[in-house]
Amino acid sequence: MTHHAVLGIDIGGTKIAAGTIDPNGRVLSYIREPTPGHLDAEDLLDFTVALAERARSESDIPPSAVGIGCGGPMVFPEGIVSPLHIPAWQSFPLRARVAQALGLTAVLDNDAKAFALGEALFGAGKGARCMLGMVVSTGVGGGIVANGRLFDGASGNAGHVGHMIVATRGPRCYCGGIGCLTVYASGTGLQARARAALKTGASSLLNDIPREELTGRAVAEAAAAGDALALKLMRHAAHALARAIAGAANLLDLDRVVIGGGVAQSGELLFEPLQHELRRRACLSFSRDVEVRSAALGQEAGVVGAAGLVYQQSAEVPTLSAVH
Repeated sequence: MTHHAVLGIDIGGTKIAAGTIDPNGRVLSYIREPTPGHLDAEDLLDFTVALAERARSESDIPPSAVGIGCGGPMVFPEGIVSPLHIPAWQSFPLRARVAQALGLTAVLDNDAKAFALGEALFGAGKGARCMLGMVVSTGVGGGIVANGRLFDGASGNAGHVGHMIVATRGPRCYCGGIGCLTVYASGTGLQARARAALKTGASSLLNDIPREELTGRAVAEAAAAGDALALKLMRHAAHALARAIAGAANLLDLDRVVIGGGVAQSGELLFEPLQHELRRRACLSFSRDVEVRSAALGQEAGVVGAAGLVYQQSAEVPTLSAVH
């Protein structure tokens, strides 16, 4: 194994982060900024490249390649992206443009798949034989890592667990579906459902928050303070997650699920009802044994996983036998 570093870029609807990562998953530099919502396609590319250049300059080891995790959908592996939460980029050749701007070979995949790979290789998923990584944040994304390698599916889009149907009736998702996990468990879903409840005159601490400031985080904070409406919304989010996990465990024979992202930082407010509902929903002998863990890599998970995309291609990451 060589000991070069890789630049990782994590691009989401809420934040863009970049860092330099060594083959052991050690973070050598890390920079994070809110995703600008007002820029056009070219200016947003320039912003992303400038962030990556700052991360590269702060590392003692120059990176030899760049891995990029970005929201989808996308054309894979070409890296042409149309992120649902970044309307400025539609059919945008992000992989090629970043590679050109940085002068580095680039690999691009879905940001949630990159998160899953990072946790499988270096975090809470180490040692799992078949793992689902879930990012519960602005949206709900996921990635599947089996025997130490990402599962891509037919078009590279495997792992879109946020669009599993968890209710036969429910709000319409931005994907066009009805009853998707995302509309119940994501930050934007919690926000929308809270606003809808308050419009009906529901009594809640959330009434004291200006509607434009009513976020998923605000719902979680109100739940922690004991607010009945917020607790109900968090419970519904947890139950929706449990239904999706039970279905995925039955289908994929999962032995572990790792959950990260901003909403997942709610701790027992989310995980206690999730575990309770999962015990009700996962009825097959093998799916009852699925283990659910919180992510271990924190806010740096996305850039670590993005770098892992490069290391996986170059076979410079631990194999399954090495991580047990």
